[in-house]
Amino acid sequence: MDLHLLFPGSTLYVPGMMDASNSSCSLLIEDNRKVLVDPGGFPSMKILEEKLSMFGLSPEDITDILLTHLHLDHAFNTIFFSRATVYLHESYSSRNYTSFGPLVGKMYRTVIDSWNNVVTVSDGDTVLGGVKVLGSPYHSRDHVSYFLNSTNFGRVFICGDVCIRQINYHEMRKGMRDDDAAAFVLKYFDEADTVIFSHDLPLFKR
Repeated sequence: MDLHLLFPGSTLYVPGMMDASNSSCSLLIEDNRKVLVDPGGFPSMKILEEKLSMFGLSPEDITDILLTHLHLDHAFNTIFFSRATVYLHESYSSRNYTSFGPLVGKMYRTVIDSWNNVVTVSDGDTVLGGVKVLGSPYHSRDHVSYFLNSTNFGRVFICGDVCIRQINYHEMRKGMRDDDAAAFVLKYFDEADTVIFSHDLPLFKR
């Protein structure tokens, strides 16, 4: 399975005015499968379109989408891939999205209703022939991370929002954090050759 980072994530936040965070997005290619991991939010719609075009891919070519969790900065762009099967933690369906507000809640419902095929996952599952699901409910209760063997970047740890930036990892490594999330990240960081952070550049260990 080949891995390609289509774009790194970012964070843009102006208190009381703007929250335009956007997740990293990876493309996994193996045989006839074209898989997106966290296709991102509205701010990345244009760059996502451009990057897919560089690979000669249209939205209809995407077969599967892996979500670390259902937040709009990671999942909004799923609305463009009606043929894809969406994989995410089983607890997403029990959340009351209307409690997020009349506008935001409606947007969540729009995203969910756009999915034609959904596969729910939980800790310990293996999907798509070799992607391991790691339960990591430290950011949200529906949060998972992914671990896979790639042909071009070795063992890859896609941590999601349990470790959004490289600086967060270094804080964990130095013992500035010693909670369950830190123990989880350090364990799989040690096993990985490549780490995809959700809102930062990746880290290549080899």
